[in-house]
Amino acid sequence: MKQYADWKAPTKDASHLIWPSPGEILDQTRANAARLRGLDSVRIQNASLAFLRRQLRSELAVGDEPLIATGHQVEMYHPGVWVKNILIDQIARKSGGKAIHFAVDTDTPKHLQLKWPGQSHLMSDDIEIIQGEWSELVASPSEKYLSKLIRMFERDAADWRFKPAIAPFFDAIRDVPEPQLCALLVTGAKALDESLGLDVDFILATRLIESDAYLAYVHHITADIEQFAIHYNRALADYRTAAGIQSTSRPMPDLRISDDRIELPFWLDDLQTHDRVRATAVRIADRWAIVGSEDDPYFFDPAVDASDAIAGLRDYLSTHQLRLSPRALTLTMFFRLMLVDQFVHGIGGARYDQVSDRILHSYFGIEPPDFSVTTATLYFPNAGEQSAVCVPCVVSEGHHLKHNLIPAKQTYLNAINAAPPDSIERKTRYLEMHRAIATTIASTDTMSQWKDRLERTIARQEEEKVLFNRELFYGVQSAERLSEMIQRYREAF
Repeated sequence: MKQYADWKAPTKDASHLIWPSPGEILDQTRANAARLRGLDSVRIQNASLAFLRRQLRSELAVGDEPLIATGHQVEMYHPGVWVKNILIDQIARKSGGKAIHFAVDTDTPKHLQLKWPGQSHLMSDDIEIIQGEWSELVASPSEKYLSKLIRMFERDAADWRFKPAIAPFFDAIRDVPEPQLCALLVTGAKALDESLGLDVDFILATRLIESDAYLAYVHHITADIEQFAIHYNRALADYRTAAGIQSTSRPMPDLRISDDRIELPFWLDDLQTHDRVRATAVRIADRWAIVGSEDDPYFFDPAVDASDAIAGLRDYLSTHQLRLSPRALTLTMFFRLMLVDQFVHGIGGARYDQVSDRILHSYFGIEPPDFSVTTATLYFPNAGEQSAVCVPCVVSEGHHLKHNLIPAKQTYLNAINAAPPDSIERKTRYLEMHRAIATTIASTDTMSQWKDRLERTIARQEEEKVLFNRELFYGVQSAERLSEMIQRYREAF
């Protein structure tokens, strides 16, 4: 397998990571595009991979130009996620390609709060934001709720020493009617990015999983689930060995395998009840099937043509109001195999795709297309004017003070060490030393002053949790700081 870096998120404010070098990324993008465009010999449900890629790209109005993409679950994402949009924008500009952010609305709702110092509020008053199985189910906020949220933010922001960049985001989500929260947040993010000069399209993942290419991909894997599950679990085992991971649940659990049931790398969503379970293939008379409502199975035939497989699976899922949604690994593998020419990850996704690379190589029999990695750190703007407090440092200082208050401490220690182990004499000397320490502490202000300092330091640490939180929504930053970050990426290229 190829070599990967040991990526670390930068801790310094206004710093970023790009891997590999910009020149290498551009070279890899061109090489990926040329190689993937010509993969007629690789078959996905008996159709050529190259044909399915062309078909899907046509649906998204993408031709032969390089398609540069990233993806992330729909959330109020922080600057470390946002810089992926900067990188795909820059790669697309330099390669004459198109940049797309795939907004994953099939994941569990999370990180959907707008946070700022002293406040944290959910972006919708719909109860599904707390209990929904997937983000697409969450409705947009009521007009009253949204207006109140924006007023609270603007009231507090008026006291800050900078102007946050969030105004285009607020304007868009106020003015563009979107029934679902995910679509609303994507509309806001696109408006904010455009105000900063980025040219990135946003596409919801639910649009992709209705495509012919995705259904062919699902049918291909499920029809051959015995072999796929072996390669999937082996890739995980190899990655864990290489990474020194002992837990069998990291970075994700193996697919469960038995004689007549094999777990699929997909979710089975009931679009009527809004329930979700891990999809499972069931062996029935030596054929693999999924079983929907009323015990009505759909059989997967590895020999059937792609067009018939797509039509049959689409009809079955529609009839039973079901959906086979991708899990993290199968989604990014779908992007990289069947659609894009360069995929930009954050650090977490890049670690997952070291597993994907193994599956692409061993199961699909292709050289895995190269991906790239970026992240960045931007703290709350006022945080740059101060340094974070260090509670462990003050605790260590107190420990040092406590045990150096009495000049005769070494004499006590010598007496303790000279006494026989587990003897009464040894215990007596130990108690005498601690009584002397306690008496000295009680008679001096030194420890009292230290305790006051520790309490103040802990209190300030609580205040700084937001200031030094790199995961605040990027729109809370000033437009100047965001533009400076964009400029750093442009200079890197």
